[in-house]
Amino acid sequence: MNGNMEITEQLLTGTAIADVLDDLATLRLDIFPEYPYLYQGRREDELTYLGTYAEAPDACVILAYDGLAVIGAATGMPLIHEGAQMIDVFTGISFPLDEIYYVGELLFRLGYRNCGLGQRLLDQLESHIRSLGCYHRLICATVERPGDHPLRPRDYIPITRFLARTGFTHLSGITTHFIWRETDGDKRDHTMQFWCKELISELSG
Repeated sequence: MNGNMEITEQLLTGTAIADVLDDLATLRLDIFPEYPYLYQGRREDELTYLGTYAEAPDACVILAYDGLAVIGAATGMPLIHEGAQMIDVFTGISFPLDEIYYVGELLFRLGYRNCGLGQRLLDQLESHIRSLGCYHRLICATVERPGDHPLRPRDYIPITRFLARTGFTHLSGITTHFIWRETDGDKRDHTMQFWCKELISELSG
């Protein structure tokens, strides 16, 4: 990380999100080809998907900047505004779907990882979600890859370590599937594993 710049964050909600969709799409297109996603995306598809954040009530985006450069982001929206592949997994659970908030991304450019920024943005995201007053659980999803995957870097640190350390619990057996084109040009089915964290109010904490 460039020690000469101060990292700043910007929290965006509502129509203000539309102004940063291109920056967010660029970040995703640059980072998601890396392991474990190996995702070969198209900008038009990214902008279509990300547009839901500008339209969904209570959605939010936090961008992290090094100077004027976008170097990271956290995104989220209420689960009920996600697609059926996400929502149907939780049908029949013991708590209301409209109390669940989905964390879509927490991602950083290579030189800004493993230095505390993930915790910093997650704390801001959680604080904002608690302030909304109606969401009591966070969920997120991680892509499942075998430990011996040929493209797994030797120094790879799985996001699951961060999730466990920050209070997320692995929801055994609760998964969904998405198909996307990988960096070798082939489309593959991917298992996504869900994690959950109860939101404790700042007053009770």
